[in-house]
Amino acid sequence: MNDTINNYINELKNYNEKTNIYSKKAYDLLDFHINDSITLASIIENKPKIIFDFGSGSGLPAIPIAIINPQNKIYAIESKSRKTHFLNHIKTNLNLNNITITTKNLFEWTPPIKPHIITAKAFASLEKIELIIKKLALKNSTLYIPISKNQQKLYSQNKSVSFIEKNNFIYLKKLFT
Repeated sequence: MNDTINNYINELKNYNEKTNIYSKKAYDLLDFHINDSITLASIIENKPKIIFDFGSGSGLPAIPIAIINPQNKIYAIESKSRKTHFLNHIKTNLNLNNITITTKNLFEWTPPIKPHIITAKAFASLEKIELIIKKLALKNSTLYIPISKNQQKLYSQNKSVSFIEKNNFIYLKKLFT
């Protein structure tokens, strides 16, 4: 992992000592989630694209995408201010000029621009995400959701989605037209 990703991990753990933004019980899974986010960044590619990250939480996958893909413009949307305080802290400390942090419930948010890509890691069901995308009228965008093998089986009969498997990670992909 690169130095900036390692700085992000250290900042996350230090900040988490004061404010709960990531479950300490899940620290043993943090490398998995970081690598999952880095893999998603490679799928998205470092090209000028607008990315919306729904329910950004502690910054996964928004922060790794911002680090790995500096040409992407990321909008990290999170309803909990204690988490967006951390995201703004990270943005400043890591000098990430390609990310905009928004503290807002997605059902109340007005997007300033249309995205090329939407990500939603551990955010909500596909059905709820589809409702949000429809409500926000986010046409001509592609949704990527990191999922498990069990979730892939669950969605395998859904003809409107496809799956990308890379580096032992699975992503549900859905086009919105």
